[in-house]
Amino acid sequence: LFETDLVEVCSPRNMNVGLLAYSPLAGGSLSGKYVDKTPEGARFSLFPGYMERFNKSLAKDAVAEYVEVAKKHELTPTQLALAFVKSRQFVTSTIIGATTMDQLKENMDAFSIDLSKEALADIQTLFKKYRDPATSV
Repeated sequence: LFETDLVEVCSPRNMNVGLLAYSPLAGGSLSGKYVDKTPEGARFSLFPGYMERFNKSLAKDAVAEYVEVAKKHELTPTQLALAFVKSRQFVTSTIIGATTMDQLKENMDAFSIDLSKEALADIQTLFKKYRDPATSV
C-alpha cells in the first residue's frame, strides 16, 4: 500500500517521486457494477479469472460499503473513487480505462469533483475497516 508504506519516502522533501495510479477503479470493481452480480459483457464475465482478487475476497464487501458512501454524498461509486485518487497529494497522474464513451465521460468528469471533509472521513473509516480487502478472505 503506497499511502501507508511509501508516501513519506517518495514525498517532495525526500525522493520526490510521484505515484502514477494504475487501475484506480480496480478493474471496474469500484464502479459498483459487480456488487450484486457480474453483468453480461463486463470484463469479469468476459475474462474468467480477470482481477479475481476483487471477486473472491473481502473486496466485494468493501466495495458494497463504498457504494453506500458514494450514495450518501450524492456521487456515483466511480466519482467517489476517482475523486479520492485526485485528492491524494502524492498522485501525479492517473491511468483510467473505459469500455464505453459514457464510462469515459464519467471518469473524466470525476476529476472535477472535490470531496467534502465528510466524504473523506467516511472513506477513512472504511479504509480502517478494510485495509487491504483484496488480500483478505
